[in-house]
Amino acid sequence: MEPVLNIKNLSMRIRNAEVLSGVDLSLYPGETLGLVGRSGSGKSMTAYAAMGLAPHGAETRGEVLLDGENLLEKSDRAMNAVRGARIAMVFQEPMTALNPLQTIGAQVGETIFTHSGLSKTDAREKAAALLARVGLAPEEIPPKRYPHELSGGQRQRVVIAIAIAMKPAVLIADEPTTALDVTTQADILALLRRLVKEDGMALLLITHNLAAIAESADRIAVMKDGRIIQTTAMAAFFRTAKGGAAELLPRAVKTTPERNPDGPGAIILHAQRIACDYASPKQTMFSRTQAHRAVDGVSLALRKGEHLGLVGESGCGKSTLARALLGLHPLAGGRIMIDGTPFPQADKKEMRRLRRKIQIVFQDPYASFNPRQRVGEIIAEPFHLYDAPPDKADIARRVSEVLDAVGLSPNDAARRPHAFSGGQRQRIAIARALITEPQIIVLDEATAALDTASRTRVLELLLRIGETRGVSYLFITHDLSVVRDVASRVMVMKAGRIIEENKTDQLFAAPQDPYTKRLIAAAPDLGALLSQKASSP
Repeated sequence: MEPVLNIKNLSMRIRNAEVLSGVDLSLYPGETLGLVGRSGSGKSMTAYAAMGLAPHGAETRGEVLLDGENLLEKSDRAMNAVRGARIAMVFQEPMTALNPLQTIGAQVGETIFTHSGLSKTDAREKAAALLARVGLAPEEIPPKRYPHELSGGQRQRVVIAIAIAMKPAVLIADEPTTALDVTTQADILALLRRLVKEDGMALLLITHNLAAIAESADRIAVMKDGRIIQTTAMAAFFRTAKGGAAELLPRAVKTTPERNPDGPGAIILHAQRIACDYASPKQTMFSRTQAHRAVDGVSLALRKGEHLGLVGESGCGKSTLARALLGLHPLAGGRIMIDGTPFPQADKKEMRRLRRKIQIVFQDPYASFNPRQRVGEIIAEPFHLYDAPPDKADIARRVSEVLDAVGLSPNDAARRPHAFSGGQRQRIAIARALITEPQIIVLDEATAALDTASRTRVLELLLRIGETRGVSYLFITHDLSVVRDVASRVMVMKAGRIIEENKTDQLFAAPQDPYTKRLIAAAPDLGALLSQKASSP
């Protein structure tokens, strides 16, 4: 059988940097090829080159053969007829890929109208059927909905509907499940497997998460530093991974929290029956604004030095709760105490003092940085919470100290965020959170976008800092493997409420609520898959 997509000796140079070097990949009809590697290894650049979407100024050499036709020789105008029709792509962030001003039906219909010659009316009728095919039934999610009215998983289904509209020969999915909770991840991967089987298309599944492809891919190709260092059958990979490829295999976090601490510390953060509302959109111009309760009567207590995990599906209220704990979302009910003092409060001086005690690390550090600032300025930003900020020499000294604490060089203070990898940026975000010597750090999906090796190193760093500085952590995540590694206690959230709470070992061993059981069942158990694949012939 001839490959439908054959990449030969693909190289790419951007300015003076060699981004890709001699990449060879082949993809056959009905096959799923997993392309894995650490952040910055060149996975996405390979996809962009195949789609004719290489960055401006990039010099690309080699061949990208689609049914024997070299796409690198085509003009932009000629590629417009190929993209979406014969080769299509599902991007990592669906909200960025979708037009916020158009309905989802119009966006799917646009692809059909552009490539099929159907009328706009017929194209939109076909779009409704496509949306239903990817799990968005019109009676539940009408095609007239806008992207902001959908959840992350629903938006990803829209992007998939656009990509498969013309039944392309090749579908490229670039990190399609990174920001999704475990149950939605499982649904999206199952959808992609079904579409490959039904349409006979070839799927290039790009990810840094082995668990996401262990059950989906037929073969796996490993990238490192812009090169393919190993290509093999999925089962054989777990037996033969060596060198750079072995870095992708999960390993246990070396530093683990004390599961049964003797004499737990005093309560440092106490939330009692917190409620948070959002204003729902008006149905008509004259209708009243209705309040949607995103957090409904949540209580939690975090002790000094404790690591508490908060898990739940997207939209359950986790991030809203985090913003409320940081004083960034108004309370509709309940109260919060930090170190025995009500928070928030009217006294601005006292508010600044309390804010120094609780800091946050966000999921996407780059989005939380000012790209025009240098790293030293970014890390020193929280000093505005001090009544009398330190002088320049003291700031420089403390910035150097926290950079060293998170495993970066003090010289990095003079660089800008774009010069760092994803894992390094997350270390910068942690350094910024540490600069005020807080007692509590909230981590809102802080490792979701990191590759396996970077995630492990960041978690080990956080636990080491927690041990040496006595910091309490609230890990908010949809990744159950994170809380299993680092949390001593876990709370499960659903529809704004805490439905189950227990010590980590006990909760994973014997979950009580059916929702918790479903979350744990949906999480891919890579350890079991490793054993199964490695022992198979």
